[in-house]
Amino acid sequence: MSTAALERETIDLLTSQDAGELLRLAVTGSAPAAPAGRHAAPSQGETIADWTTEVDSVHHRPGAGVSVGYKVSYAVAGAEVNEYLVASTAEVPDAPGVAVLQDGVRTLRVWRRAQDPVLPGLERALDPATVGQWLAEAGVGDGAPARVQLLSYRPTRRAVIRATTAERATYLKVLPEKRARRLERRHRLLTDAAGGAPAVLARPLPTVLVLAAAAGRPLAEAIAGARSHPGDLPGPLDVAAWLDALPAEVLDLGARSSWVDRIDFHADAARGVLPEENVRIEAVEHGVRDLLDSRPVPPTVPTHGDFYEANIFTSDGQVSAVIDLDSLGPGVREDDLATLLGHLAVLRELAPRVYPHVDELVDSWFTRLAATCDPPSLAARTAGVVLSLVAGTDHDQAVARLRTAEDWLQRAVRLAAESTAPVAGSPLTERPQPHPQRREER
Repeated sequence: MSTAALERETIDLLTSQDAGELLRLAVTGSAPAAPAGRHAAPSQGETIADWTTEVDSVHHRPGAGVSVGYKVSYAVAGAEVNEYLVASTAEVPDAPGVAVLQDGVRTLRVWRRAQDPVLPGLERALDPATVGQWLAEAGVGDGAPARVQLLSYRPTRRAVIRATTAERATYLKVLPEKRARRLERRHRLLTDAAGGAPAVLARPLPTVLVLAAAAGRPLAEAIAGARSHPGDLPGPLDVAAWLDALPAEVLDLGARSSWVDRIDFHADAARGVLPEENVRIEAVEHGVRDLLDSRPVPPTVPTHGDFYEANIFTSDGQVSAVIDLDSLGPGVREDDLATLLGHLAVLRELAPRVYPHVDELVDSWFTRLAATCDPPSLAARTAGVVLSLVAGTDHDQAVARLRTAEDWLQRAVRLAAESTAPVAGSPLTERPQPHPQRREER
């Protein structure tokens, strides 16, 4: 069986009713109890009752594994237990809180979310008393327990937590140590350069960063209110100006593959959720790659790497801050612009009552941004970005996003036919490039 087929089969297994029995086995037969005082978890072999399991999230990284998060509830010794478990095919370090299950075809590892074996700081970062002390040491609290809220969690990859004290809200990022170190460097670079990035307040553990809140509000909110408060919405060139102001030192950072660089990876993920649309997905994948191969080669410049409306903050019609700097480094400007356009292009299908006007805005923004670069390349890269979003939603949204990706590719093909720009390999495309950069996996 191919890796892709095995991963699809594993997704089916982990989202079926059988998954509940696997989790029950892990909790009662293999997984050690959680630390005292945190869960009323059963001792090994202890009888539990009223077991229920609900799939909460599915994370599929083609070739790297499948992880599924579950809300689980049960009763043990007369007490009700509610907790969050993860079952994953990812290879993770052996740890006391990890149960290992094997069926002869695959190996599954199960852990409680707070005990993620690749994010060893997560449990402490979710403890109000510990976080309150961290904030006090960073000068933003009085030492009282903080109010903590887990905003996002990607198994083995990262967690984001809002921590609130009487004084202010801060954000904790929990990452593998190497990635935490890289992210700290990126934040300090933009903070020192007055680049509008939230300041690093502390790094209490090698895997935990404490960040200040970003100034302003997300661009998504300004877009939603654009008709009633048009002055709050920056223009597309104002948004792009933040990218143009990135310091040259960003070119010295390790490079990250863009969404379009990894279009094969994202196409595989799309096929995982829409196997019946393989022909259409392949047409977009190869169409984007072929069109970009025929276009001028853009220069390497400082880029954000994940530049879209949830990560861009605005105030009074201007960009006030940008967050999620994990991918900050050398890249292609069109990839940042395409990331912005691609995410905007799926908003109306996602929330039609909130963003009824966004299609017109996207067309307007594309026209103005395309005037700064090669229009067919920008449209093709936008198609690639939208394709990368197919796997991150439900079936109906996935189909809609595939259709949107096809529309952007058709636009790119049409613009290329109308264009008189030189093709790849002509003298105008032979721009000097900076020294080779180490590529970092997304």
